[in-house]
Amino acid sequence: MRILILFFAFCLFSCQSNWNLDPVHVKESLQKGADQWTENKVLVTTRLGDFEMELDPRTPLHRLNFIRLVKMGYFEDRYFYRIVYVTGIQGGGEYRDRLNYLVPAEYIDELKPVRGSLAMARYDEGNPEQASSPSEFFIVTDTEQAARFYKKYVVFGKVTKGMAVVDSIFNAKSYDEKPVIPVKFDIMVLP
Repeated sequence: MRILILFFAFCLFSCQSNWNLDPVHVKESLQKGADQWTENKVLVTTRLGDFEMELDPRTPLHRLNFIRLVKMGYFEDRYFYRIVYVTGIQGGGEYRDRLNYLVPAEYIDELKPVRGSLAMARYDEGNPEQASSPSEFFIVTDTEQAARFYKKYVVFGKVTKGMAVVDSIFNAKSYDEKPVIPVKFDIMVLP
């Protein structure tokens, strides 16, 4: 019995997915996986309902990174942990759970932060290239308020179904940009 407990403890810590990439070769690592991360649609499930998002092919590194993490199970049992004042909702990996790499910026003129847009958040310290966080993302709920984010955060997709669910999360009771009851979510790839 003791050996079985030790085996499960070992697996708990050593059998987890390694979500990190070599921070010096992020672009190359993501491009190597292009054949296995071909999808561009995901389903987000929450206690308030589900919604679908489509990732834009014009931001291939962001799409590859996001699909890679979804397929590896990174976005299971995560939270929308921030209601960005009058702008949208933020979720994914939080500060204590940061990955060791950044996704190179892919600013596309036509991809603006408008209602329903999916964008990556950013670690600002020591990041003059404005590369994206690999795991923290936000969804815009107000086009006018989000206009200030243009070419500051990479827009790489949009909500295609279920925007009312995003609005419900945004309208949940919060204090100091933190939901009183954070909304847990899971993301899975759609065919």
